[in-house]
Amino acid sequence: MNKMQSDLRRFAGVLCLALAAGFVPMSAVAAGMAWGDLDLQQQQVLSQLKDRWNSLPPERQERLSKGAAKWASMSPEQRAKARERMARFKNLTPEEREFVKQRMREFRELPPEQRQALRERWQKLSPEQRAKFRERMRNLTPQQREKIVRRRMERMRKK
Repeated sequence: MNKMQSDLRRFAGVLCLALAAGFVPMSAVAAGMAWGDLDLQQQQVLSQLKDRWNSLPPERQERLSKGAAKWASMSPEQRAKARERMARFKNLTPEEREFVKQRMREFRELPPEQRQALRERWQKLSPEQRAKFRERMRNLTPQQREKIVRRRMERMRKK
């Protein structure tokens, strides 16, 4: 097995977290999708799931197939960044992981315009500003972090 296949397989379980474009028709989601309906790249990325693919819920199959398509379309640099993010996520405590998952769920519930505004705001920050923000958030207690995030989310919802 080459390094690329190994890397792809390692992240198969994480791909459901990836933001992906709608590559799968909704009709395929309702009925689930057969392994053979995935393209070759998706099958390579998801190869660890082949034996249990048909037992997965259709919604999970959709998320995984979208994530696999997204992964296959990423540049090596984008994949490297995704690997770094995944490594950071794996190093979080269970409580921190749950906090991140909850924030992602809340982010997905925001209207598309607000999600885009937040993405643009983050992208405008310099690497130093991002590092400073991350460090500041890391030094807060979970309660302080929760309070800040809740206030920001409420402000975004009011706009």
